[in-house]
Amino acid sequence: MHDTITRPGVAFLLGAPPRIAITTTAERAVVAVTGELDLSATGRLAALLGEELDLAPRALVIDLTHLTFCSARGLGVVLDAVAEARATGIPVAVVADGRAVLRPVEALGLEDVLPLYRTLADAEDHHVR
Repeated sequence: MHDTITRPGVAFLLGAPPRIAITTTAERAVVAVTGELDLSATGRLAALLGEELDLAPRALVIDLTHLTFCSARGLGVVLDAVAEARATGIPVAVVADGRAVLRPVEALGLEDVLPLYRTLADAEDHHVR
């Protein structure tokens, strides 16, 4: 099991690849996914995002900059989390700069639906203060 969940001062290891790291601060929760987000991992990611949203963070950042593959269902999980965050008034940002995410986002015309940023710093500076 390789996923890491980090809470202030505490880290837990979960699951198999892809790796999912959750870091929380007083300002935001950052859910970072590394590796391949395929059908076998989407349920775990959906559950972890749901748990973070249930904790009502001041803001949520979904960091996909280290994905090497993202399935259509993986994008669906991200879209669902964005919709749920917006519905509950939680500012949300998606960080992605690689072809694995940007190509399907562009092909599906999701640029206007996803609050996309190229870097974590941009997301934090412009969207989730």
